[in-house]
Amino acid sequence: MPEQGRAIEVGSSLGSSEFGERVGSSRIRTLSGLLADQASIRPDAGAVVDVARTWTWSEIAVASGQMMAALIDCGVQPGGRVGVHLNKSAEGFAAMHAVVSVGAIAVPLDPGSPAARVARICDRMQIAVVVSHAPRKRTLLAMHEIRPLAAVIGVDLAAELRSIDVDELANFEPAAPRLVDVDAPSYIITTSGSTGEPKGMVHTHRSALAYADMTLRTYGLRSDDRVSDIAPHHFDISTHSLWSVPLAGATNVIISEPYQRLPASHSQRLQDERVTYWYSVPFLLHQLVLRGDLENRDLSALRWVHFGGEVISPLVIADFMAAAPNARFANIFGPAETNQCSVAIFDGPPDPKQMLSVGRPLDHTAIRIIDPDADTPDLRNVVQSGEMWASTPQLMEGYWQQPELNARVIVELDGKYWYRSGDLVSVADDGNMTFHGRLDHQVKVRGYRIELEGVEMELEQLPDVDHVVVAVSRLATGEDELVAGLLGTTSDFDESSFLHAAASVLPTYAVPTRTVTIDAATFTGSGKLDRRLLREHILDALRIETLKVES
Repeated sequence: MPEQGRAIEVGSSLGSSEFGERVGSSRIRTLSGLLADQASIRPDAGAVVDVARTWTWSEIAVASGQMMAALIDCGVQPGGRVGVHLNKSAEGFAAMHAVVSVGAIAVPLDPGSPAARVARICDRMQIAVVVSHAPRKRTLLAMHEIRPLAAVIGVDLAAELRSIDVDELANFEPAAPRLVDVDAPSYIITTSGSTGEPKGMVHTHRSALAYADMTLRTYGLRSDDRVSDIAPHHFDISTHSLWSVPLAGATNVIISEPYQRLPASHSQRLQDERVTYWYSVPFLLHQLVLRGDLENRDLSALRWVHFGGEVISPLVIADFMAAAPNARFANIFGPAETNQCSVAIFDGPPDPKQMLSVGRPLDHTAIRIIDPDADTPDLRNVVQSGEMWASTPQLMEGYWQQPELNARVIVELDGKYWYRSGDLVSVADDGNMTFHGRLDHQVKVRGYRIELEGVEMELEQLPDVDHVVVAVSRLATGEDELVAGLLGTTSDFDESSFLHAAASVLPTYAVPTRTVTIDAATFTGSGKLDRRLLREHILDALRIETLKVES
């Protein structure tokens, strides 16, 4: 239970910020100025190192300019939403910048998601134009059947809609960026909502630049850095490579999915490309420690190792520190709604007997810990342990077309806008915070935010089950997995078929790895399924199963 404490605001130890003044005088006023600025300053310097080649800032600016011209030719207007349906690549980087530079709103779409889910996002966000490539042609055609598009750029669909393939795209004369207001929306990151419907976090040019500016000042990101570009475009961590790297004039080194699946190849690429700045979810860091052949790698070029999005063992950090002796380590904390809130920086191995700290607020972020059970939350009545509220220039504008939800989670108090995060944290006497979980059913698995009720609603549409309750189980390796508890299965229920069907309606990271049969339902006093208790039953069943195997 939260313990009442004195009225304090968690303080930062990272210095002071004057971003509010700097944004008005900086030559970079919106995201649309980033590529043009670097193409002018260092046209021949490396911007993106892809698998096959290195793209210079000049080449990236030209590719983005051609994409801008194609978007304009397809009728994209300022404020319109454009889907970016591309794997991590230089083309995807150029496309994201092209969309925001024509004043439109970039909506990165997971290229690995089923067509039905992507079509639903397009319908929700009213997306008429999608940028994609040939490997996704089948998905695009299926999407178009479900929710017709107006145009597709990057691949010829041979369908009854405007298509601009790669060869035609190369013939466009690069367009100049449109004038964009700093408070205009720039991109939307989508996540599954608790109702099963896609939910989009709308960030403005101002909030994105505030985040990029913070990165340069807090971590000293600079033009000679070579930054691991790991996260897919639809994952919020990708904003670091999208906006911070070009603001600094650094180089993105793309670590594509095949490398991520093979930890030894991943570490080899880090070594060969002399990566200086690594940022990923803890899962990949753990995989590098387990199977990355680190004892045979030279990672002396690394000066920063950043991780965030889920819990990580202090022992994993200590092991990777031994392989990267010149690096400082940072545990990044904060929801996608704020990009980041706080950071814990480690110059040595953390104490393995203590929960890993999520540090202190960033220097332009105010955090208060509020009693989640209070009838009327009051910023003057903070507690030692409770819900984290954050006020920062990195805060999103709101959720796309969800005014009621926005009114609940974004509160104007004391002359600031505060985001009610739903994260349970405590603050120690030294000002450092510890994360204790979520107030709702939202979890993170391998860094991806998943709302369990949204997953359950999708699975309950599948045949042969009445109700589904999803739980998160911690494996012996320290990794998390989703487990589906099933009520009301038929006699001919087949787990393999069920999980295969789940993969057709859910993103890969949200598909359960196994199932548990629940014999009896438990209900709350209001007659609803007691999902919290049922999740405990699922975990108990897994523990019993594990004991049987071990004995």
